[in-house]
Amino acid sequence: MRTMPKITQVTGVKFCKSCSTTKSIEDFYIRRRGTDLRHSTCKECDKKRVKENHDPKRYREQHLKRQYGIDHKEYDKILKQQNGCCSVCGTDKPGGKHQNKYFHVDHNHETGVVRGLLCSHCNTALGLFNEDVAIMKKAMVYLTTWEKHENAV
Repeated sequence: MRTMPKITQVTGVKFCKSCSTTKSIEDFYIRRRGTDLRHSTCKECDKKRVKENHDPKRYREQHLKRQYGIDHKEYDKILKQQNGCCSVCGTDKPGGKHQNKYFHVDHNHETGVVRGLLCSHCNTALGLFNEDVAIMKKAMVYLTTWEKHENAV
C-alpha cells in the first residue's frame, strides 16, 4: 500500500512554542522529516537559540575528536612539531576558501591515522592525486622533464 506524501502547509498561521505567539506559517522553517512538516518554533526563535548556543571552540573540539580522534591539545602538539607550518610546503598560512586559521588534518582514509597538518593547497593537491604515490611520481617526472627542457632553451 502506497502512502500519499504529506503536503507542506503554505498558508495560515501557527503557534510558536518558544515565544508563545501566533505567526504566519511562512515564519516557520519547513521540516525535512516528521509529522508536522513545519518547525514548532518560529524562525526568529530558532535563530536566537542557535546564536545563543553557538560555541566555535566547542564545535572545533567535537569535530577534531569525531573526525580524527584527536583533541585541540594533540592538534597544537602536531603543529608545534611542524614549527607552525604545513608539513609539505612549509608555509605558515593555512589558506583556503575562507582564509581558515587552521591547517587541515591529513590522515589515512583507510586506517584513520593522522599523518600531519597541511595547508589548504597541499591538502587539495594530495586529494586530487587520490593520495596515489605512483601518480605523484609521474607528475614529478613530468615537471622535471619540462624544467630541463625549458632551461635548455
